[in-house]
Amino acid sequence: MFNLQKRIQGNDDDGHYMKTRIAVRDKLLAQEMKDLESSLRQQKLWNIQVPSTSRLHELDLTVTPQEGIYKGGTFRFKITVPPEYNNTPPVVKCLTRVWHPNINEDGSICLSILRQNSLDQFGWRPTRNLLEVVHGLVALFTDLIDFDDALNIQAAQQWTQNREAFKHRAREYIQRYC
Repeated sequence: MFNLQKRIQGNDDDGHYMKTRIAVRDKLLAQEMKDLESSLRQQKLWNIQVPSTSRLHELDLTVTPQEGIYKGGTFRFKITVPPEYNNTPPVVKCLTRVWHPNINEDGSICLSILRQNSLDQFGWRPTRNLLEVVHGLVALFTDLIDFDDALNIQAAQQWTQNREAFKHRAREYIQRYC
């Protein structure tokens, strides 16, 4: 019997399903890499690399904001695309410590496009792709900062109570960790 939740958790009794899903994922990724490469040539805000050609599903993203609070920082992300992709979103972790309301100290990220089950229309859907994820991550450092749906509550509270202190701490993190 087909049970997506079991398979997402790694239960694949005959092993055939997982091989098929990995093949589908890798084919989708090969197509999406063309879009990523094309977009990469047209901008200077981000860079994406595949560290190993045998592991196309693991990507390194670097975001370098050109304006705003986070200007001058270089933020690194690890994007891991699960076998269930495009039914499930990629897993993204921020590897650079940053003082941000939507990224906590452990590198977890609050971004609606990365949510499997979202109450709004902006959550993950099979029609989404990696380019949208990259654009969402880049926008976290400009116009998508969401202080109302914060993962780092302390950062959001500091922004509400004392914006200059928030900006100072964000700059301090950039100097220390970027």
